[in-house]
Amino acid sequence: MKLINEIAFDFDVTGPKITASEKAAVIENVDKVVLISDTSVTVDTGRFFVTVRGNGFVIGEIWEGRMELEGEIQGIEFYKASAPHQT
Repeated sequence: MKLINEIAFDFDVTGPKITASEKAAVIENVDKVVLISDTSVTVDTGRFFVTVRGNGFVIGEIWEGRMELEGEIQGIEFYKASAPHQT
C-alpha cells in the first residue's frame, strides 16, 4: 500500500477498524449493535457489518462509536452493507 493510501486509511472515520488479539478486540466506528451472544457479536458500521466469532464474550465498554470486546477471538468477518432502497 502506498504511503498516501495508508494515511487516507488511517483518517477514514467511516470505515470499520478493528484492533484484535487472541483475548480482546476493539471495534471502531460502530453505529449499532445487531447481535450479541456468547459466541458472536455483530455490529453495523454503516458501510459494513462486522462479526467477531469466538467464546466467552463480554462487552467491556461501548463509548463514542467504539466497542471493547473481551473473550477468545477465533475469527473476524466483514460483510458489505447493501445500499438503502430508494422509493
